[in-house]
Amino acid sequence: MAKAKKPGSKTAAKVSSRGKRPTAAKRKVPAAAKAAQAPVLLRPVPLYEFTTAGLAGHVRLTDPGRGITFSAGAEGKPLPAFSQEVLSLRHYLARADSGLLAPREESACEGKIDKQTVVFSYERPPSWPVTASARYQLLPEGGADASFAFSFAKPLWGFEAGIETLMPRYHPSVYVHSGGAWVRAVPGPQAQRFYPRNLRAAELIADGRWDALRLAGIALAVEPQGYDYPVVVVRDERTGWALVYMALTEECSSVWVNGAHRTIGLALVGADVKAQSTANCRLRVALCQAGRLDDALSHYRGFVQEARGRQ
Repeated sequence: MAKAKKPGSKTAAKVSSRGKRPTAAKRKVPAAAKAAQAPVLLRPVPLYEFTTAGLAGHVRLTDPGRGITFSAGAEGKPLPAFSQEVLSLRHYLARADSGLLAPREESACEGKIDKQTVVFSYERPPSWPVTASARYQLLPEGGADASFAFSFAKPLWGFEAGIETLMPRYHPSVYVHSGGAWVRAVPGPQAQRFYPRNLRAAELIADGRWDALRLAGIALAVEPQGYDYPVVVVRDERTGWALVYMALTEECSSVWVNGAHRTIGLALVGADVKAQSTANCRLRVALCQAGRLDDALSHYRGFVQEARGRQ
């Protein structure tokens, strides 16, 4: 096979004559021209579509936007909000020698999928002694269960894992049960509003771990009454259909709504952890009719009974 001649070699480039025209090797190609000559590359991205009894969407295994997306309703059930990265591991927070916050992007991640289950495995980020896995199982009735497993190589004080769902297109009504009643969580366009489990959880929010948001111009607000149930209801007021996000009280230190990033979040663990220990947490998001907001609590109680029955 003949060797391809390099453009800079003598044979390929020397085309000058008596007039001493510049050779091809000496010609400078403008940066814009180089960009125009660059080939357009198409990269395949693993994407898996699904349809349950009430939801249609897809799963992506690579960044950006890895995770589950709820893109439409199914079987005549409307979707309250287009939702991306549903119950996605967003960051770690703790009072650690390595800092207060480690964003998800610092951890290498591998995604795998079978017919009904998606698993993401997160490697240990630089300077943080945490590895994690997130297992998602689609629910036949519409929604998903998420199980998070954390392993700690060293002790961490006040460890939390931030789990968020992004709603980029339309932000419907969001409700939290606080102070004995349902309240509409309205954070404002440049604010994040927290509902902590108790005073200890409120102290974690105030220890500086969220200063990155402050520096980005996002105000932090903490509701003194906290949450009554670790439940966030995202409801379409026109139809009454809702996505209900829920956790176990002992596993969820706070819930929040961020108006700037259009996210709802739940903080998992919320405790000091020892070296060589593990923590496991369960979450669920369910699509349901919630003409009355208390209808969401029946789904929450069913989840609690089922989750604690497995312990």
